[in-house]
Amino acid sequence: MADDLLRRAYAADLPTDETAERILGAAIQQAEDFGLRRFTIDEVARRVGISRVTVYRYFPKKDQLLNALLMRELRRFLTKVDAVIAAQRTPEDKLVEGLVFCLDFLRNHRVLNRLLRTEPELILPLLTTKAGNVLAAARGWIAGHIRTEIAAGRLSMPDEDVEGIAELIARNVLSLVLTQDTTLPIDSPDWRQRVSDLYLGPIVRALRP
Repeated sequence: MADDLLRRAYAADLPTDETAERILGAAIQQAEDFGLRRFTIDEVARRVGISRVTVYRYFPKKDQLLNALLMRELRRFLTKVDAVIAAQRTPEDKLVEGLVFCLDFLRNHRVLNRLLRTEPELILPLLTTKAGNVLAAARGWIAGHIRTEIAAGRLSMPDEDVEGIAELIARNVLSLVLTQDTTLPIDSPDWRQRVSDLYLGPIVRALRP
């Protein structure tokens, strides 16, 4: 299920013509403004300036439009963070800059913040008591990056430990996204260096060959 979620995000066959893009753009605005309970096809159509029949031609059901929106946002996130990580030279920088990007993206995502603020009963269970699939997907994605570093000779650890390290990182990110009050210097302009020096650097150095 979790690996399938990542595969679907990377390979999602989303409509790409101008009208479909406008529909998805209006849908994200609708979700930002009204959440999911008040999300309607009629309002999306009104925002785009087309008939609801045209929206249904692309997305026959509301759930299909919401799923396309989820896949679009997840793929946007993964594409961006993969590029951030790929641009770094060392495992320390990959971890720090990847973590920075993930926290900044997720803590400032307007739809996620809207749901956490106004419809927590819908989103919180999926990120806490029922977060198994989310954590598994994140763990698998992080583990893939760790194994890439191991294969390149930049990290060394038994393969059976990779999933555990990946899950610890995923759980920390999720916690910092959901509970933003913290003594960690994540909102300080120089927090990247402090986090690297005090917390993450020693971990990565301990895993070097």
